[in-house]
Amino acid sequence: MVRSVRIGNAQAFWGDRSTAASEMLALEPELGFLTLDYLAEVSMSILASQRQRDPQSGYAADFVDVIRSLVPYWAAGGTCRVIANAGGLNPMACAHACRDVIESTGCPALRIGVVTGDDVLIPLRSATESQVNKPFANLDTGVAIDSIRDRLVTANAYLGAAPIAEALDTQANIVITGRVADPSMVVAACMHHFEWTDNDLDRLAGATVAGHLIECGTQVTGGICTDWLEVPNPSRLGFPIVEVADDGTCIVTKPTDTGGHVTVHTVKEQLVYEIGDPDHYLSPDVTVSFTELQVDEASTDRVRVWGAIGRPRPAQYKVSATYRDGFRSAGMLTIVGRNAKQKAMRAGEMVLDRLRESGVDVRNHLIECLGSGACATGFNTANFVSTAKTFDEVVLRIAVEVDEQQDAQRFTREVMPLITAGPQGTTGYAEGRPRVHPVIRYWPCLIPRDEVQASVEIIETEAARKLTNAIWPRPTAYPSSSDPSIQNHLHDSEPTCLYDIAMARSGDKGTGANIGVIARKPSAWEFLRPWLTAERVAHYFSIQDVESVDRFELPKLQALNFVIRGILQQTLRTDAQGKTLGQILLEMPLPKSSPDTKNFTPRK
Repeated sequence: MVRSVRIGNAQAFWGDRSTAASEMLALEPELGFLTLDYLAEVSMSILASQRQRDPQSGYAADFVDVIRSLVPYWAAGGTCRVIANAGGLNPMACAHACRDVIESTGCPALRIGVVTGDDVLIPLRSATESQVNKPFANLDTGVAIDSIRDRLVTANAYLGAAPIAEALDTQANIVITGRVADPSMVVAACMHHFEWTDNDLDRLAGATVAGHLIECGTQVTGGICTDWLEVPNPSRLGFPIVEVADDGTCIVTKPTDTGGHVTVHTVKEQLVYEIGDPDHYLSPDVTVSFTELQVDEASTDRVRVWGAIGRPRPAQYKVSATYRDGFRSAGMLTIVGRNAKQKAMRAGEMVLDRLRESGVDVRNHLIECLGSGACATGFNTANFVSTAKTFDEVVLRIAVEVDEQQDAQRFTREVMPLITAGPQGTTGYAEGRPRVHPVIRYWPCLIPRDEVQASVEIIETEAARKLTNAIWPRPTAYPSSSDPSIQNHLHDSEPTCLYDIAMARSGDKGTGANIGVIARKPSAWEFLRPWLTAERVAHYFSIQDVESVDRFELPKLQALNFVIRGILQQTLRTDAQGKTLGQILLEMPLPKSSPDTKNFTPRK
């Protein structure tokens, strides 16, 4: 039996640390595969704008610099293979740019696999109502695509692991893709390494979980975790590694001599991040149930994960489309002194009044006072444990959405006069007028698999063309470890709010949000399971935009997952991706003198 394969991740998003890949391979030169994730919905729209200006662009140019940084590693005989979705809307141009860099440095023979076929903009633009009922209907709203068809910017199907594995099978050292499901990069490495087939459902499910755990980079090694203040050496957070076994189970770890830590808690928080229904986590490779997942600590910075259940993959690919919807602009000023919040709110209304008087149709606006609870704007603040205090310094943020670009530009001209016409103590606008941006909205939909044809092409360096029969070695195998143990980080004091007995992580799911809540210890789980209901969470987030709250249980992880639909419809919010919602939920008060909570040992 082929033993486990080590797969690292060195990029969580376009803009992450570009030096992480070379740093990881310097510490872990025998790593089998390295994945890098560059794409999000906003990324695709930015790349589309770049490609309109230059047909040879449309990919993450930062990735070319990463490849340049890895040339010394390969020149010294390194065999780690790189998989990245940096191709964006133009994977072939990205591959040619990488080949040019490799050849210019005299690097040994390398082969680049290019996966294309994810671009489905033409089918979405051409579908008619007569073909199917509501073709490419929005998965969140059910609305047919006709309403926004002429404003579409991008449309890309989430391809799966198969074409990436095919490229690896043809001895590609680097595989560049467009849009693929993030975990599929790890699944592909496992399919190639273990020679799995599409029928190895539980194995594919386990690899998908492994991919989900490392796709967000340092989020599983201590980044954005609930107990972030206790993370060691955060300035040198190590990027994650999974050691996947032939049965699909894995150990999560990180390079030695790096900051952060891998614990049961950091792994659980990432497991529940943006998963929706944990019994039906959909990927193009397999449908995964997280409900039987289990986690334990094998040793320091080594956490074992097992129990994924695989079912047949969905019959359709998910499509991530984006469309133009007007223009937006936001300006910020700092206001200091007595009654700073009241002054800031009045100044914001002053700007909006001037816009209305000039005939500008402001279809959406938001005035926030950052530093005074703006990320919880509209929530029932009476539910919070801590009451608001008087703030002597706030950052006024005014944001608007309009249909026409000239109206957004008018807004930018109305903000600046606050420097002299606003309240005393107004400062902080040395950068000049706010910028105007197009509003790009997300349109999720489905497309039949037979309408998407993925293809693989190999691009070789000149040296590689002379070695067409070269056999590239499989990566070094590493056995799994044992000796499970669980650390208890709790301290003695009386619990008052959810934070004392639980951790949380949140993120966006279209116009909804996903909040995972994990009990800190078994006694907390016994209380949370019956007490933290969907109804209680819905009441806590009692704002107009909440359509419904669904609750899902993960008993073996001692976790609950909440999907709050509609809470992110307000796109002008500072926290448009719901990243703060988990921390807001953790301020929910616990019942006082409850027999269910009196024996808890919460955080200090």
